[in-house]
Amino acid sequence: MNSKLDKIPAVKLVSWKMKIYIAIFILVVFLLFGMVILYLIMSSSTSNDMIGEHLEQKENQGTTDMYISRGVAPEVTRYESFFKEYTKKYGIEEHTDVVMAIAMQESGGRYLDVMQSSESLGLARNTLTDPEKSIDQGVKYFSNVLEQAGGDIELALQAYNMGHGFIDYAQIYNNGKYSQELALDFSNYMARKLGWANYGDPNYVQNVMRYLEQGDSVATSNGDWAFPLREIRITSEFGERTHPITGEINSFHGGLDFGCTPQDDILAVANGDVVEAVRSNVGYGNYVTVKHGESEFSRYAHMTSFSVSVGDKVSRGESLGKCGTTGSSTGNHLHLEHLTKLGQPHSKKVNPKKTLGLE
Repeated sequence: MNSKLDKIPAVKLVSWKMKIYIAIFILVVFLLFGMVILYLIMSSSTSNDMIGEHLEQKENQGTTDMYISRGVAPEVTRYESFFKEYTKKYGIEEHTDVVMAIAMQESGGRYLDVMQSSESLGLARNTLTDPEKSIDQGVKYFSNVLEQAGGDIELALQAYNMGHGFIDYAQIYNNGKYSQELALDFSNYMARKLGWANYGDPNYVQNVMRYLEQGDSVATSNGDWAFPLREIRITSEFGERTHPITGEINSFHGGLDFGCTPQDDILAVANGDVVEAVRSNVGYGNYVTVKHGESEFSRYAHMTSFSVSVGDKVSRGESLGKCGTTGSSTGNHLHLEHLTKLGQPHSKKVNPKKTLGLE
């Protein structure tokens, strides 16, 4: 009898030990499980970071200002097989160059949404992160507006930028024909309607077509100043105009605008000293001012970059930097001014056309 009673505490002791062992085992299992989960999370995070870095490197890989045929950058031509594939798919093979020029204007090939076509799907800009999908959608959308425009390239290009509504607007107010004035009218109309500061790019057709233009000859001036670009194409005159961004009527344009691409060097119009070399995101954007005499200055605005500094002496025809669209600008161009003193009001400046011998 006593021997049975003596065994009871031992059984209970073993039972408690088993419970402790089981609890420890379960705890160890949970710890190991937690470590595995933590490892997987960290691995996933690292992988995502590496993917992000890879995408960023891929996006910026080989970025250069050098261009090849048709004025289109290598960043765009590297996708040429996609452009050919999808223009063939949507039946507009003959317009492959036009589509590549659109991509050049939209992104320069520097963004994964090459044709900035996310918005045509009702998505936020740059939502598409696969260049092939961007090109597929962009070509599809352009083929649609081209068909709606009856094959009119200029009308279709402006509609690619401003939407199908521009074609309807052209049918109502201009017999279905494109004009730059009509694009500006539609831009102002839509901006007022939506309560926006501006809508689209009224100069979109010109900005795209410049990438399709060829010519190796250097333009020469008959005026006191040399031309600031190898090729001259005036896109906006000196004097009163409707402001392309604010829509202000009779806004005084104190310079002369020339179409150019980021490939193009901006050239000094005469010998002189650099008195301003300013980097900015507003107004003139990045600009350089050169003093040629006591009351003669030239100013070059909206550059992507400049290669001179204040105090540098420059020679006629020397490169000051690259064409761009920095500051208050609707597309790549050079804004050239002729000032007789710094800080001069726009209306008091000299029309560069006179100095360049273009009048």
